[in-house]
Amino acid sequence: MAEGAPEGLPRVNATGVPNLDAVLGGGLPRGALAIVVGPPGSGKTTLACQIAFAAAREGRPTLILTALSEPTNKLVAHLRTFRFFDETLLGGAVRVVSLEQFLPRGLVTTGEEVLALVRKARAEVVVIDGFRGLRGADAEPQRAREFLYDVGSGLSVRGATAIVTSEAEPRDPAFFPEFTTADVIIGMHYRLAGVRQLRSVEVVKVRGRAPLPGLHALSLSEAGATVYPRLEARVAASARHGDSGTAGQGPEEDPSTNGGDEGAASFGLPGLDAALDGGLARATLTLLAGSLGTGKTTLGLSFALAGVALGEPALFLGFRETPAHLVRKARVLGADSALSRARAPGGGLEVLYLPAVELDPDIVADRLLAALDRTGARRLVVDSIAELERVLARGGDPGRVEEYLAALAIVLRRRGVTSLLIRETPRVLDPILDLAGDPVGMVADNVLLLRRIGTAGQVRRGISVLKMRFAPHDEALHELVLGSADGIHLASVTRASRDDETPSPEAVR
Repeated sequence: MAEGAPEGLPRVNATGVPNLDAVLGGGLPRGALAIVVGPPGSGKTTLACQIAFAAAREGRPTLILTALSEPTNKLVAHLRTFRFFDETLLGGAVRVVSLEQFLPRGLVTTGEEVLALVRKARAEVVVIDGFRGLRGADAEPQRAREFLYDVGSGLSVRGATAIVTSEAEPRDPAFFPEFTTADVIIGMHYRLAGVRQLRSVEVVKVRGRAPLPGLHALSLSEAGATVYPRLEARVAASARHGDSGTAGQGPEEDPSTNGGDEGAASFGLPGLDAALDGGLARATLTLLAGSLGTGKTTLGLSFALAGVALGEPALFLGFRETPAHLVRKARVLGADSALSRARAPGGGLEVLYLPAVELDPDIVADRLLAALDRTGARRLVVDSIAELERVLARGGDPGRVEEYLAALAIVLRRRGVTSLLIRETPRVLDPILDLAGDPVGMVADNVLLLRRIGTAGQVRRGISVLKMRFAPHDEALHELVLGSADGIHLASVTRASRDDETPSPEAVR
């Protein structure tokens, strides 16, 4: 039995592909016949060979058998471009052999030769790359099914795992007969969305395991293949298992206690903290909304730095403002030295900058959660959540925005992270913010609105607290002053004109 494997389930091996084990429900069952199927360019060969080299590094002899017409040295040259490739393993723990020499004698003979090669090499992992070439070697389709069955059975008896790549759409009915022989089917998807190339992976079938369902993002780089599990699937799996699982760490905190002995998460701004009854309740999500130029990023940075000053690690996830831009904003407030100290090693603040270009929401979620776990951050600022909403809406699944944001809220609360989500509002002077049916508004525990207010012929910044679920708050409109002399502070309560009155509670649901 594999360590930690439930009684009765087959032993599994780690694939060596980041996050693929989690998607498979624990790894690749030992002795299984796995078919990796997808269109050209989807990453089939890369994925299979990455698994093979990972096995060889663990001391398990591996065979890579190619049925393609290209010579084996061309395949090896392709693999050399990846970091998982290890030249010292080639010819020893990893052997690459072409099946072209056997195919003219038929699939029955080819299958016998494959088993003979496995016995000679005492291989524990066998990759057969290019099953479509084998399939076309015999006019009888039944021969291809028999080949898979005979080879799969022969390897299983020896405890060896077979990984077969095949060029086809993952759900092509023409391949269903062959697929019945497989214990594991990994579907590789590759499509164009506008001008973007999108790769994803799907576990169509795995016997004896509970894989993460649906499509999961896949990237190919010099490191090889990397899988990014769909956030909603991770959260749903943890709910089924009755624990936090891969979605989070530890039990979800109760925000109504406002953090217990820790107290509220303050902004370090006496006026604003007073309006918030001391600050934001711990492990809650706050939407900080406002139009352009109202100070959203600056206030978010102040929230992160206030946490660092209190010994609470913070993470600032930005899609627009580079770290250099944040330094400039801090300089305007006279906080550039504090920012530099916080960003120094051990300073408590990590800035994660992901340019808002061709974002993938699952890759963003994976990097965000990894950064939270690595830093132990207790505060998070996302600038701006609108970027994630935009890429989610373009993904083709209209219902995904709500589910993704709900899943994100769950994993952040489970980690006990107090989150500030920044978002732009379209109108400059409109005091009404209607969040009825808004995805972020529905998951947010608190809502702060920054807007421009017109007083005495001048346009100034104003801030109001529209919603707080777990604490009383001041609903009045305050003037927010940003300046290097006094930093950020709230001026006295401003009684705005009738047109600029704070929105009524009915406007924010």
